Amino acid sequence: MQNKILFEERIAVNNSNHICSEIIRNYRVEQDIKIDDFAFAHLVYGINSKPVLFHINFSNNAEFLPKNEFNIHLKNLNQKSFSELLYLVTYYGFFKENEANLSFFKDNNFTGAIASYLESTNGKLFYHYQVEQLYSSVTNSTTEEAIAFRKAINLKRHSAFEKAKKIFLSTGDSLLEVITQYRHRDFTLYPKIKEAIALYNYLNP
Repeated sequence: MQNKILFEERIAVNNSNHICSEIIRNYRVEQDIKIDDFAFAHLVYGINSKPVLFHINFSNNAEFLPKNEFNIHLKNLNQKSFSELLYLVTYYGFFKENEANLSFFKDNNFTGAIASYLESTNGKLFYHYQVEQLYSSVTNSTTEEAIAFRKAINLKRHSAFEKAKKIFLSTGDSLLEVITQYRHRDFTLYPKIKEAIALYNYLNP
């Protein structure tokens, strides 16, 4: 890991003495997170001349750090692969308790159009934009229509699921089948591009 040290901690949001306190405060302002919304922040960060944040997750639970911590997953990745680092910083914090170390890295066995959309996430329909791309590619919809569809799917609206039943890909699968089989749990996520860039630059100076 290029002799780079990563720190992982869970701290009180109102802890003004922590080295990352200013970063947390700025992040809350950017995301419109109020001081009373959450009690704790889970952090993964490194230090150059100042702290650099790679992962932050807010909660009201003072639970212990995950058994398989960020560093453990990172050691099993190609640290020069931006897509793998992006996947880790986005996905970290959403692991199931019984999930094996690298169960989220699986061979992509798909072919054709579906494979091209799921390639960077190893066969998972993981990011918001993947749902939007799939929808646009088979309906020729606008960006605004694709975003509205993705939001409705994430909100589990019955009308969106019924609509997806009637949309078919070239494979013969309905869009609903693709979403339900390959989506990450019951939702998709915004990729944490800013954090992944910071981590990549930190590990690959």
